[in-house]
Amino acid sequence: MAEVLFCRRRCRTTISDMREEDLYTEQYFGDEQQSVADAPQWEQQALPTTRLNVQYRNPYLDSMTAKVLLGDYFDAGRLPPAEVIAAVRHQSWRDLEYKGGPLDVIGDRLYVLFFRSMYSKLSYVKVGRTERKNDGEQVRERIRSHEREAKIAQAVLFDAWISRPCVSAVEWEKGVKAHLSAAAEEDIIPVEQVRTEYFRGIAFGTAVRVARMQEDRSGVVFLAP
Repeated sequence: MAEVLFCRRRCRTTISDMREEDLYTEQYFGDEQQSVADAPQWEQQALPTTRLNVQYRNPYLDSMTAKVLLGDYFDAGRLPPAEVIAAVRHQSWRDLEYKGGPLDVIGDRLYVLFFRSMYSKLSYVKVGRTERKNDGEQVRERIRSHEREAKIAQAVLFDAWISRPCVSAVEWEKGVKAHLSAAAEEDIIPVEQVRTEYFRGIAFGTAVRVARMQEDRSGVVFLAP
């Protein structure tokens, strides 16, 4: 996909002739603003997509150690072992249920996801909303769809937060996006808006604090547990 986009803008040069940093510059600092989903592919082997299971479970690898190891591998430009990525993703999913409760409960939810890429400049925060009606897999499938999209930027779900079920998260979501968009325009906090729900340069914890701050302003009504 990156090759097609790039060739439309500079057909005289092939992807193989470009350095990765040049391709990044062409994609993200040219006249046309591209989305995270248009990011150049990492040249190495694709990141594993597994979570913890019998094959990748390592009883000696805790989540904090796994996150440190993943960062070390990414910083060195090396592909992390599958068990490391599995442990990081597994902890993110555990955090979702710890912070938001069971994911199959009826109600709207706001979520903040941080995807860390092997190419650090492509790491990003995704803000979104999901509603659970009758399908118990609806919330999980929404998060999984974002994980599938993150593969294009060679990114893994590194941190995750989701709200408890509420009557409606529509205004809450609008408030968070508006706050982050304004911050990007005014340079209030270090954040760059890539697309409506995608933000780069902002710390995961900061994005969550913005979400919690907008919770009160949006008049969110949570459902009884």
